[in-house]
Amino acid sequence: MGTGHTLAFLVIGIVLVFVDGWLLRRSGTTYLEAAYPDGKVADSVNQLVTVLFHLTTLGVVTLLSTVPIGGADPFYAVLTRTGVLLLVLAAAHGITIWILARLRTKQRDKALQEEIAARTSEHFDAEPHPRTG
Repeated sequence: MGTGHTLAFLVIGIVLVFVDGWLLRRSGTTYLEAAYPDGKVADSVNQLVTVLFHLTTLGVVTLLSTVPIGGADPFYAVLTRTGVLLLVLAAAHGITIWILARLRTKQRDKALQEEIAARTSEHFDAEPHPRTG
């Protein structure tokens, strides 16, 4: 596969990665805001996760551009690489959503435990203490 076709695949791959990453970034913050009361924290956590997504998938794009797959015809080589990239992006997207869901669940569990502890503490502090003696 010639340099022109490799560059075409790189452009296609980079555009796909950034479009998918943008979608994750946009919807991830909204998804996490349900668990993180402070919107800045939700945004920061989402930004870290999407940076990981971008770095990983851009690395895959770069590696795929060097692997000889798709046969001798450059068009089919680009097409095959793009197909493999789409499958990898789908897996990476699913993993990223799973990570966001785990973060959200952990944060909700933590908030629930704190609320239960606070209510339990209030309940025991409010009860009159029996006098002995």
